[in-house]
Amino acid sequence: MLSLSYINKSFNGKKVLNDVSLKVRKGEVVTLIGPSGSGKTTLLRIINGFVLPDGGEVYFDGLKVDFRKKEMLRNIRKKIGKIYQQFNLVERATALENVMMGALGKYDRRIDYLMTSLGFFPKEVKEKALYLLEYVGLADQAYVRTDRLSGGQKQRVAIARALMQDPEVLLADEPISNLDPGTSRKIINLLLKISAEKGITLICVLHHLSYIQEFDRVVALKDGKLYFDGPQSDFSLDMARELYETELEEVYFEV
Repeated sequence: MLSLSYINKSFNGKKVLNDVSLKVRKGEVVTLIGPSGSGKTTLLRIINGFVLPDGGEVYFDGLKVDFRKKEMLRNIRKKIGKIYQQFNLVERATALENVMMGALGKYDRRIDYLMTSLGFFPKEVKEKALYLLEYVGLADQAYVRTDRLSGGQKQRVAIARALMQDPEVLLADEPISNLDPGTSRKIINLLLKISAEKGITLICVLHHLSYIQEFDRVVALKDGKLYFDGPQSDFSLDMARELYETELEEVYFEV
């Protein structure tokens, strides 16, 4: 459903992505790893249309993405949910209000404006948001202000918000980097559950290598180039050490 061919991107004369090609099937779960500055976030931003590649082609559902066509990009973004490292929630709003904001962009622009400026959401939007909060295990926190929630709870709100638009793809950019190990494991399990139960393609950027064993496929970038793409079982500790150019401990990289 997603195909990237020979993607190149530079910022201020520095090559960030260098001839990266990647194909992801519908419903597949992929972890994207690599050192800081290897191009992981830039690759995600090209997938959801927020960064224009300097060269190469992107196909979504068999259609070539024309980055010059704003309406085409808007329609693609409706199909892609994004989960961020810093949650990107409105702290003073309730969990329910934050989730309902995930519906913005699915309606025509006049309704979007009404919902944004007046805080008015249709009944069906509220019902769906309540269902999703229950689905992610936060039904009892629906009317609690987000700034009173723990980090793990905030990420669950963010996940529910992303699901409001019924995405075909979930892009998770280091979703557990600010969480403790126990909570991190629960968030990873929740994302995998969502992919399995709802048939959503998941591409998850991870820094903690001990969690990559949960994914079927590992894609690794180094210096903007594709370093590895294959089954998790084929990605060894020696590869990880070469990728990060450091001595990783066995406990950090579980196989």
